[in-house]
Amino acid sequence: MLLSLDGWFTVIVLAAMFIALVKEFLGADVVMFCAVCSLWAKGIITSEDAIGGFSNPQVLTVGLLFVVSTGMQETGGLSHLTRFVLGRDLARKRVMARLLVPTAAISAFMNNTPIVAMLTPAVRDWALRHDQAPSKFLIPLSYAAIIGGTCTLIGTSTNLVVSGLLQEMGYRPLGMFELSPAGLSVAGVSLLFMLTIGRRLLPDRRSPEQRVGDAEREYAVTLEVRSGCPLIGKSVEDAGLRSLRGLFLVEIEREGQIIAPVRPTDALELGDRLTFFGVSSTVVDLQRIQGLVPVTEEGSAVRSGSNRRLFEVVVSANSPLIGRTLKESNFRRRYDAAVIALHRGGTRLRSKLGDVKLKVGDTLMVEASPGFRATWGNQPDFYLVAQVEEYTKPRHHLAPVALFIMVAMVVLMSTGVVPILMAVAIAAVAMVLTGCVQADGARRSVDLSILVMIASSFGISKAVVNSGVADLIATGFIGNLAEIAPWAVLAIVYLVTVAVTEMMSNNAAAALILPIAVRTAEFLDRDPRPYAIAVCLAASMSFITPFGYQTNLMVYGPGGYRFSDFVKIGVPMATLTFIVAMVVIPLVWGW
Repeated sequence: MLLSLDGWFTVIVLAAMFIALVKEFLGADVVMFCAVCSLWAKGIITSEDAIGGFSNPQVLTVGLLFVVSTGMQETGGLSHLTRFVLGRDLARKRVMARLLVPTAAISAFMNNTPIVAMLTPAVRDWALRHDQAPSKFLIPLSYAAIIGGTCTLIGTSTNLVVSGLLQEMGYRPLGMFELSPAGLSVAGVSLLFMLTIGRRLLPDRRSPEQRVGDAEREYAVTLEVRSGCPLIGKSVEDAGLRSLRGLFLVEIEREGQIIAPVRPTDALELGDRLTFFGVSSTVVDLQRIQGLVPVTEEGSAVRSGSNRRLFEVVVSANSPLIGRTLKESNFRRRYDAAVIALHRGGTRLRSKLGDVKLKVGDTLMVEASPGFRATWGNQPDFYLVAQVEEYTKPRHHLAPVALFIMVAMVVLMSTGVVPILMAVAIAAVAMVLTGCVQADGARRSVDLSILVMIASSFGISKAVVNSGVADLIATGFIGNLAEIAPWAVLAIVYLVTVAVTEMMSNNAAAALILPIAVRTAEFLDRDPRPYAIAVCLAASMSFITPFGYQTNLMVYGPGGYRFSDFVKIGVPMATLTFIVAMVVIPLVWGW
């Protein structure tokens, strides 16, 4: 079978997409959406194929889960849950065990997407608070959720797809725990690998984030004395501006004139602009003084509202802000946030905020709405987006409510009382109605980049099928193997499924490969059961690329990962799970 022109075009687009993702020319969401648009323009996929992913229940579920996750964060409920799971022991191996084992166990009975969606921000925050690299924990979190789903029929939708296809072909569907012998074997060996060798293969990218340590993070901030400020008429010393921890008043700008150095006896006047150097907690203390208002990069004073928060962001190497001033980049309009302070290593910047050209690693303190971190925390513009906790205290009195909503959602999803999407939608609405998350925060919490990546993957997988590329891969490697030993056929079925699932969704990979595997078994006069089990396992074993499985996509940005990171640890993981599957499947299901 030869490829058509559409097939070759698809191969070229996919190759370009892989290269762009590896080289990180653009954000992963932009790259994947451009690939879909190219295939759509060529006519390889229809309009329904190209945009159908955006209405897919899985994509909508992920979007609503961001709201649930934000409700857990803003009430402090997620922090309580994470502290219970992770504890205070900082020994990385024990922390990994406490995180991965429960994650895998829960994933066996519920969709792994909500687990990863809700644990990812909490694990990242925990790691940063304890001077650990989030990149050491988030890939293992995704992998644990993936392997846990292979242990039962309802652990992942892929297993249900295979079971339904078997039934349509006239075979008995899979039982609830029929996958357990193979799934538990793979899970046990995989967890052991991640707790020993695997954790040493994970990247440790803490350099930009470690600069966010309070002791090293000295900001330059300018505040304007406004009407009603109790400091008007008082000297700098009497105003208490010389006694705040970590504070240094550099200069006073008064009617265009600069007063520097500032003496303790200098009196403050209405309209004075005070420039300080201080740590983040000091900046927060200054914000609490009535009538002392931060001046933004645009030179205007900020009027803080009850729905505003302070965040610290670290400018990344891929940020469009590099080499431009805040004014030139139109920061306020682009991010709907106001920069009030800037930190650059050990350098004291004496230029005005709006005149400083940004560099990689610069830390900005911004004032924004509560949903700022959810919106920009996973974007390539910043290495890190962290909320200054002292500025806004969590609504702890609502934490039990948020926890109850989350538990109720998990119960509804795992028992099948209502569809998964409906259970998540009910939980998201309940979070808003109970005040666990404000409506504005709920809207801003949805990370569109992740949704675009997941939705685009459906269009890409459809193109692989429509163009004939999938058929060529499947039939070329499996369809002509009648004379080969059964174990070799089983191995090739598994490996081809792994290869296909790295290029498209796991459900699509299972639906594509299973009929070919069953026909091959029938031709060899073999029981198709072992081949079906192999497809179930292999379709979920997507470790090598960040876009092969949606939980990998969800940790891609928050962990600060590169494409190569998944390859480095994913190849050994995929090899190990393959060996275990090839030993266990023949032993349990025979030939």
